[in-house]
Amino acid sequence: MTAATTTHPLPLAITMGDPAGIGPEIIAKWAMGALAGNRHVQPFIVLGDMGALQRAAAMVGAPLQLRAVGDDLHGVHEALQQGALPVLQACTPLPADLPMGRVDARAGAAAHACVQRAIDLALAGRVAGIVTTPLHKEALRAAGVRHPGHTEMLAERAGTTDFAMMLANGELRVLLVSIHLSLRDAIAAVTPENELRAIRLAHRACRAYGIAQPRVAVAGLNPHAGEGGLFGHEDREVIAPAIAAARAEGMDATGPWPGDTVFMRARQGAFDIVVAQYHDQGLIPVKYLGVDQGVNITVGLPFVRTSVDHGTAFDIAGTGRADAASLGHAVQQAQAMAAHSVPTTATALPEFIFMLTRHDKTIDDALEQLPAVLAAGVRHIGFKDIGLPWAALQRLADAIRAGGAVSYLEVVSQDEASELASARAAMALGVDVLMGGTRPEAVLPLLRSTPIRYYPFAGQVVGHPSVLQGTVEDVVASARRIAALEGVHGLDLLAYRFAGDAADVPALIAAVCAAVGKPVVVAGSIDRAERIAAVAAGRAAGFTVGTAALDGTFEATGLGPHGLAGQLRAIQTGLHDAAVQA
Repeated sequence: MTAATTTHPLPLAITMGDPAGIGPEIIAKWAMGALAGNRHVQPFIVLGDMGALQRAAAMVGAPLQLRAVGDDLHGVHEALQQGALPVLQACTPLPADLPMGRVDARAGAAAHACVQRAIDLALAGRVAGIVTTPLHKEALRAAGVRHPGHTEMLAERAGTTDFAMMLANGELRVLLVSIHLSLRDAIAAVTPENELRAIRLAHRACRAYGIAQPRVAVAGLNPHAGEGGLFGHEDREVIAPAIAAARAEGMDATGPWPGDTVFMRARQGAFDIVVAQYHDQGLIPVKYLGVDQGVNITVGLPFVRTSVDHGTAFDIAGTGRADAASLGHAVQQAQAMAAHSVPTTATALPEFIFMLTRHDKTIDDALEQLPAVLAAGVRHIGFKDIGLPWAALQRLADAIRAGGAVSYLEVVSQDEASELASARAAMALGVDVLMGGTRPEAVLPLLRSTPIRYYPFAGQVVGHPSVLQGTVEDVVASARRIAALEGVHGLDLLAYRFAGDAADVPALIAAVCAAVGKPVVVAGSIDRAERIAAVAAGRAAGFTVGTAALDGTFEATGLGPHGLAGQLRAIQTGLHDAAVQA
């Protein structure tokens, strides 16, 4: 493949929605503006029916050229560069006379097929996220689809029960404890477990936007948040203890606040997000500020998903009157979240994770070096849990997040007690990813209630600095076993500390990546371009470099700054060259 197809960011997948509704129409309107003058920032591809999208473009008078793209997504970037709309035919072709504004099983089936294809691409790590346009519940039912909407089918395919709906606009972020329940059932859903889960997800959602220390406000259930028990006991006996539990985990959660004022206070900047107790409590204030401004976000998935905050609008479908503003905001929110996302699977271009470490210890001047790392465009930055005092580690973690980067803590431990202490440190520091460690069965119970993504070591890792022992077959078997554990998001492979034959390392990387369906980050002494090339060729999701760059090991060619900046540039050049060779 060429550099043009591997060095671009991954595209966002935009689904057509119900073709009898306004989905194709708002896509055509939005794309007309996005493609004008080649102004799009994030590449994108539309998953839908070519005919329906062509008819929508003609109906709204959009002078769009549609370009068919195959399952491999080859040609997406070329189409965009030429001002064309890339379309993946993701459903059975629809008839030209499909009636607009009516429930139709064919439309429901097509919409469902497009969402399923988008999920396939997201789980495979081939798109940066999913942006959805509206489905129609009755059309889905007519097509035999049992899910009532996007959120439920996304969560089931992702294999998670720990998810929530968040609504956001330029002034408010609101996450719901329950979604589509009757008011009676929604009140019954106010349990300690559901409250704490929602607070954790709200904290995680804000961190996905790069907010280092999210301020989570929890709305009360009853008038005046129960007024000390005068108007109901749930606020005092259920919600308040859950808030206390969240604070004990290090989250800045407060409340319960009266529902009639908490949203106003959030608009004024007192909070970063509000946890609302039920559907209408949370959606009314967001939608009152403007439906066209709102974005629906599913929190808790292993990939980014945003959506317009309106329905199929059958009453105006086919008239050209639909407003594409909400879709534009949904794309913008997806772009913002994708910029802070963690690698989820192997792609043609692995992520470069710079470690502010030397010889398995965080360097003394890590905070002073960080601005140069951020200025070089590095957006995945890690450190170890030893080498600096606690207060300095906290300042470093906060600064990484404030700089818009994804934060990683890699465990250095010799026994179970120290490994558990490292996991607790990751929780307290609020990092995005915990890497390393050899005792996942002991660590997982701690992490399951947190948004932290966990990448333990594969194989037998011993000593300090750490060494990977055993044969290639041993490491692969270990990787399969650990990757199968619930709560393990990926693997940390210490390939370039492999005690076996050095010639086996590229084969080891490729074998582990092929053996597991989760992302693999390669670590160790990656100190030259050939090793970066082996990481890319082995289909790893990412790789770490620390000591080698700090010691000036990479050959920095060409003009420009030397020192650490030159080293980071050399690594990025090596990654680009590896992609070209691939």
